Amino acid sequence: MQRRSATVYAVLFLVVAAGAYSLIGTAQQPDISVEGDTYTEDQTLTVGDRQYTVASIGDGEGTLAWTNESARYTATWENNTTTQLDNTTYRVLIPNESDPGEVTLRQQFNLSENTSTVTQDETRYVIVGEGDNRTLVPVDEYKRDQFGEPDTRTFAEGESLQYEGNETTVSNITADVATLAWTGTRTNEVGLAEGRNVTLGPTGDTQSFVPHFPEEGELLLSTQTAEYQQQLDAQADFDERIAGLWGVVILSGLTVAFLVMFAFLPNK
Repeated sequence: MQRRSATVYAVLFLVVAAGAYSLIGTAQQPDISVEGDTYTEDQTLTVGDRQYTVASIGDGEGTLAWTNESARYTATWENNTTTQLDNTTYRVLIPNESDPGEVTLRQQFNLSENTSTVTQDETRYVIVGEGDNRTLVPVDEYKRDQFGEPDTRTFAEGESLQYEGNETTVSNITADVATLAWTGTRTNEVGLAEGRNVTLGPTGDTQSFVPHFPEEGELLLSTQTAEYQQQLDAQADFDERIAGLWGVVILSGLTVAFLVMFAFLPNK
């Protein structure tokens, strides 16, 4: 009687497990289906008055690139450091004031490698001549004799100059640093990831899109962000149901195994 009952229950649980397994095999996860324009690499799209190029498309991710024609660039000249201007080396000199209004560049001359120097009483000298004819010449004086007077250039705050091929303005001067600013072109990149909303377009005229990659090498940009999220939630619910069915299969199988094991235990 014990074995008969165990057999009946085992068959019942096998039927349950088989039914759950068959549902797993026939169930299909709902697809993401939203409306939008589809692009491949190197194609362009325009949002507002900003044009983007599809720079890359990968596995569930991509990159858009756009060019800012009036990007702001800056550079700094720190006080008592050297800088290059018009292929010439200058030392930056800023007056020791709380609000200096100008910065001066003084040309720097370098001593040759085989020039011997010595420091005495905190002053650096160049050794000229040999033996009894040896004399010490202060470095600055020696440079003037060799190269002439250094070129000096002074710029006031707000003044313009050519810097690295750009029309540049001395935008700010403090006791420690002078800041240069200019405008130029800059390429910007926008990263895309499956289902992660992205805002495109210029300030004041932006739109929100959800990226979708329906096929390899293909990007779909949709404004149906809410619909996409709803379909994503439906996929999550589907995955939960499938996980539950697998739980039924596993538990039913374990139950059958235990019923069979207990049914054939020897009687005491």
